[in-house]
Amino acid sequence: MDWGRYKKVAENVTELIGLTPLTKLRRLTEHAGMSELELFGKAEFMNPSGSLKDRILLKIIKDAMEKGELRPGMTLVESTTGNTGISTAMLGAHLGFHVLTLMPEGMSEERMKAIRAFGAKIMTLPGAESDVDLAVKRARELVSLDPERYFWVNQFNNEANVQAHYETTGPEIWEQAERKLDAFVAAVGTGGTLTGVGRYLKEQNPNIKIYAVEPAECPVVSRQRWGTHRIEGIGDGFIPSIFDLSLLDGVILVSSERAIWMTKRIAYDEGLFLGISSGANVEACLKLHKRHPELKRVATMLNDHGFRYFSTLLFGEMKEVSIPERPHVIELTPRQRELLSKIEVIE
Repeated sequence: MDWGRYKKVAENVTELIGLTPLTKLRRLTEHAGMSELELFGKAEFMNPSGSLKDRILLKIIKDAMEKGELRPGMTLVESTTGNTGISTAMLGAHLGFHVLTLMPEGMSEERMKAIRAFGAKIMTLPGAESDVDLAVKRARELVSLDPERYFWVNQFNNEANVQAHYETTGPEIWEQAERKLDAFVAAVGTGGTLTGVGRYLKEQNPNIKIYAVEPAECPVVSRQRWGTHRIEGIGDGFIPSIFDLSLLDGVILVSSERAIWMTKRIAYDEGLFLGISSGANVEACLKLHKRHPELKRVATMLNDHGFRYFSTLLFGEMKEVSIPERPHVIELTPRQRELLSKIEVIE
């Protein structure tokens, strides 16, 4: 029996993070009439808190403790739409840190309950998914008032986010796919997954195509246009500083409606109960193969499980949210503008 690392007893929850399976989505591609497409999903919902964010929190916290930036008695602070907050709360509980998460009030009730289950506190701010910049701004203000008390995880600007995926997720996918991939597709939240995995894969084979996924209602990267949507965990309304646009070959737009439909389809076809952003990723892979049938071995991320979406449109529930009226200007540097002018956009 090949137990791998699970042959021995884990010392603690941190040893349960990463080394997730890569699974074929064969029935789904066959039902879509694309039996020639080998679609691989990275089962990140198998991380202990239920999402890929465990990887980055472990890296960020370990690096900060080693550098002396995070010390006993400090409070972990993070701006989040949910999954990073849950991971922060989980690791904070394990390591003995108090945790304060700041998140838009429009996020699912299950995400908030999961954060509180670990003993963390939540400060809600106006808006929904694409208003998380308000939470980022408030977190920055809070930490600046007492930097000796608070440590800001700062996932949108922390290079350890990228490094976590470069050191773990990328190599895992490459090995599991037997070093043969045509494309990697992932939705944009912080951009850490796309940058870390994309950088690693391009180093192994420069011909691998890297595609970002955006909500069609909020195409910030591809169209520099802000909008509200219902795909929790992605499309945050701005381009994070850690997102390396030079790695991108294209952007695929997926509507909230299609992402929700595909999430249900995956459950019916594959027996995998996933979150809505996973549905967006898989829908994007099918769009990509339809446009580029030569890309036959494609990997994507199955970001989290579906148990934190019972109160969302995935189950016909819609939380009433007041969206703050304010200007949304997506500013690009000349270099960003140059890079984005060259990428393919698949609608």
